[in-house]
Amino acid sequence: MANRTDTQADTVHGTNPQYLVDRIIRNKIYNDAYWKEFCFGLTTESLIDRAAELDYVAGTYGGRRRPAKFLCLFLKLLQIQPDEDVILEYIKQPDLKYLRALGAAYYRISQRHVDIFKTLEPLYADYRKLRFRDLAGKLSIIHMDEFIDMLFREKTVCDVTMPGIPKRETLEMTLDLPPYESVLEDDLEDLEDLEPPPAADAPGGSDGEAAGAAPGAAASSSCAPPPEARRSPSDDRGGPRPRPKPPSPQPEAERRQRRSRTPRRRSPSGGR
Repeated sequence: MANRTDTQADTVHGTNPQYLVDRIIRNKIYNDAYWKEFCFGLTTESLIDRAAELDYVAGTYGGRRRPAKFLCLFLKLLQIQPDEDVILEYIKQPDLKYLRALGAAYYRISQRHVDIFKTLEPLYADYRKLRFRDLAGKLSIIHMDEFIDMLFREKTVCDVTMPGIPKRETLEMTLDLPPYESVLEDDLEDLEDLEPPPAADAPGGSDGEAAGAAPGAAASSSCAPPPEARRSPSDDRGGPRPRPKPPSPQPEAERRQRRSRTPRRRSPSGGR
């Protein structure tokens, strides 16, 4: 009796709400001590107290695949099926972040795709940290916006298979949703207002004159000789440097004397 769905609950996606969780996972939850001790007889009000005790988000973990408290409360929501206004209050309240994550996961699996986008997309602006426990039981830190992105993109979240939803671009083309507006647009506008104004013109002249003079200055600087070549001969001494004298021509007699001393070479034919 304690595991049956509320008789006044409506079907979700054409089936019993509890059947949205796989049968093996449901049986593990029904046999868990936390479900039997703390989830029996919960209502929409008393469930808030149990959600306030949560300290991580998880599905099943460990070698025996034990269900986490978050998953047990998620199945309890499917069992009692609160009103939509109650789930919206779970999501909008700012104090209990794990209650918000629990309400967002239930809203994702139970509502229409247009309402899902309108309700969960503003939660991208929530950057609070959440502890996430993976299948091996290891804890890691994620953020609320990452968890919301997992609900939109991942097929399985916390060992629960999420129903498929169309892409946002498709809903924009069919005019079911307005174009997406990022929550960071206001911050970008504030940053543009804080940017410094452009630098003032130089006192020597206008920008056009400076731009016109720049190519000529660059050309003159490229054609100018290096500093070493521009030094004048009078930089090292007091006066101009004396030019080197050209070599004097040798006397004609001295050249003849050298020719007479040089022995003549004989030809290979022996002078013939």
